[in-house]
Amino acid sequence: MELRPLEIDHVLPLVEKPARYINHELNSINKVKDDSDINFCFAFPDVYEVGVSHLGIKILYSILNKTNGCAADRVYCPWPDMGNLLTEEKIPLFGIESRVAVKDFDVVGFTLQSELTFTNILYMLDLAGIPINRDDRNDSYPLVIAGGPSASNPLPVSMFFDAILIGEGEEAIVEIYEVVKKTKGLSKEEKLRELSSIAGLFVPSIHKDDSIKIRKYNDFHTSESMHDNQLVPWIQPVHNRYTAEIMRGCSRGCRFCHAGYFYRPVRERNPEDIIKPLLEEVGKYGWEEAALVSLSSSDYTCIKDVLITLSGSLKNDRAKLSLPSLRVDSLDDDLINLLNRMGSKGLTIAPEAGSQRLRDIINKQLTEKDILDGVKIALANGWQLIKLYFMIGLPFETDEDIQGIVDIVEKIIAISGKKLRINITVSPFVPKPFTPFQWAPMDTRENLIRKVYIIKNALKRYRFIKMKYHQIESSMLEGVITRGDKSISEWIYSAYKNGAKFDGWDEHFDFANWEKSDIDYMSYLNGRDFDSDLVWDRFDIGVKKEFLAEEWTKSEQAATTPDCRENCTLCGLCDSVTKPVYSRDTKLEVPTPPLPVEQDETFYYRFYYGKTDYLQYVAHLDVLRMFHRLLRVADIPLAYTQGFNKHPKISLSAPLSIGVEGETEFVDVALCYKMDTEKIKEAISAVLPAGITISHVEPAFDKKKRSMEYFNYEYVEVYFPKELEEHFAQKLAHYNQLDELIYSRIRKKKEKSYNLKMLVESMKVSDNTLYVKKTLQSVSIFDILEHVFGFTREKASAFKIVRKRLEH
Repeated sequence: MELRPLEIDHVLPLVEKPARYINHELNSINKVKDDSDINFCFAFPDVYEVGVSHLGIKILYSILNKTNGCAADRVYCPWPDMGNLLTEEKIPLFGIESRVAVKDFDVVGFTLQSELTFTNILYMLDLAGIPINRDDRNDSYPLVIAGGPSASNPLPVSMFFDAILIGEGEEAIVEIYEVVKKTKGLSKEEKLRELSSIAGLFVPSIHKDDSIKIRKYNDFHTSESMHDNQLVPWIQPVHNRYTAEIMRGCSRGCRFCHAGYFYRPVRERNPEDIIKPLLEEVGKYGWEEAALVSLSSSDYTCIKDVLITLSGSLKNDRAKLSLPSLRVDSLDDDLINLLNRMGSKGLTIAPEAGSQRLRDIINKQLTEKDILDGVKIALANGWQLIKLYFMIGLPFETDEDIQGIVDIVEKIIAISGKKLRINITVSPFVPKPFTPFQWAPMDTRENLIRKVYIIKNALKRYRFIKMKYHQIESSMLEGVITRGDKSISEWIYSAYKNGAKFDGWDEHFDFANWEKSDIDYMSYLNGRDFDSDLVWDRFDIGVKKEFLAEEWTKSEQAATTPDCRENCTLCGLCDSVTKPVYSRDTKLEVPTPPLPVEQDETFYYRFYYGKTDYLQYVAHLDVLRMFHRLLRVADIPLAYTQGFNKHPKISLSAPLSIGVEGETEFVDVALCYKMDTEKIKEAISAVLPAGITISHVEPAFDKKKRSMEYFNYEYVEVYFPKELEEHFAQKLAHYNQLDELIYSRIRKKKEKSYNLKMLVESMKVSDNTLYVKKTLQSVSIFDILEHVFGFTREKASAFKIVRKRLEH
């Protein structure tokens, strides 16, 4: 049976960022067509710009779409404006590629990255028309499953999911597909019975009290299941970069860090498996930044060799390389030189605690000397920014430790002579399951606020310091959920019914939605009895509880535990199958980048293109960013701007309103030498995505004509149904009799009035078409349709609107 796409075109013009919902990313895989395949929909419970950056979904999406008989789509949490429209229009939530209703998929898989997104899961299920409670879903609904680091204690969300994966998903997702395929047509109960045999998969209706052992992907270090060609979105994502996961796991053993224990042991990819795909994708898709990511990237065995190779190779592509999780104590002359070559201008340091005593308690093996030496390195290399991350409310913390934060910041100021900008982030400590601090209480709201103000008041006299801190209540919410039991499902559900959603966004978070419940949530923030069973003990992440208890005892004594690269700490995780894997020490060939093209002179060319179909919903600046990307990989000698953030010298024609197509839009591109216009057209056409087509290319050497102010008018055509022709004719006749037509617009919170008669040069109606010549300033075609013809933006969205050309 064919799976029908939903009709959503009429709502797209009515939302703030319609490009969130149109798909058309580069490298998206439009595979969902009918129910002969097993269809998965991967769901990220946050807004598109956050979710499209997430590497985990990219990996699983790629794996399933390469599997015969399986198709995968994606859905992100609609922003409230779109969510409200879907509800009003009775349109169910849909996969962004296929536009098929989420409820028509075989499996919906949520990723749980943060407890603050849990109400968004319920919001998405509601919008999809899928019952929130798993017990209310019969055989007609998809299986709803979850995975991710915030699923390590699945009990607080066990009311909502049919199955929850504890651990890593590369192999497990294929096994889930195989079971769903094998049981297609059987009852939900039979499907879940089969799924319950998959290692690491917790099925709440079946595993009543059973223990579940974490699923590890022990072949991470191979290149077998790496994703292909990362998604390239049209709108600006949170992390606009190619992401290479060079290592999984961490050997440091910080006692507060859930990820450090959840992702053990360390597994490193070999350098060639990192470098080859990275260079290919940067070269093919014009990424301006490539990031080498892991929990502690500077611990990667071959990090220097990889950085040397990539920094030399990427220079010719004018792409930057970043290392987001660099530890300051790993810096040496070689790394510093590499960072300078990569264009680093700042340093991030995460002391976490202000005093050495407290850093020893949390096993953060970073000394004050390491921190201050890092600052000296930044100064010596002309870096301008230091970012500092601290936690408050840590176990065994005193006010002296809080004063220690102030003291170390002031030592940094003394060293820098006020030459550095300093950004400080302060976060409340949240005790997490499966860490040595899982027994600890969370500090009280009042005490956390008091500690924040000790720091803030002490540093407020320094104007070059910016300090931000997490909302105390959102951290409390995280603390309750992460160590919760089954009854917390009811608390989450109650908060959602009270209006909670997008709790990770300050403008939407309201703790009052959570406080209305009868549940004594504060009790979940208390310390745990050291000798009692913990509700999450039945979920085994491989690290022995006895080891965590020993670490807790050592923290009481401010005793540290060495990095397990140096000496096995006997945490109980490793065996003959699950064990650390380190990259081989290999000699990489360092390429010599070609000499850059001389830019003594620039030659501008203008190419005219059409922007049609769903790309009408992509905003002007997003189109400009995409052209920056695409032109970098076209076979033409681009001229670049000077300075730190070099980018191609290009400019677009006057902005198009969202929801308006353009037939003769143009881009002016600067080249380093003259080229035949047909060769330019051929080179650029080769890299353009669907929805953009080039008509012709011409020289644009006249600087005056390249000015944005050169064009004064635009010609726009509005195509409407035949039955509206008389309406348009009558309204136009009335308009022509007026001496003036005043209307108002609000811009930057200020209302301003305009005389539309002074802004519209001409209008006529003929053959079901409105022809408009108007100024480019102050009035949009939607203003004309509303104030002259009586069509609101919502009603006007039913018309096809095309800008035909610009005129001087």
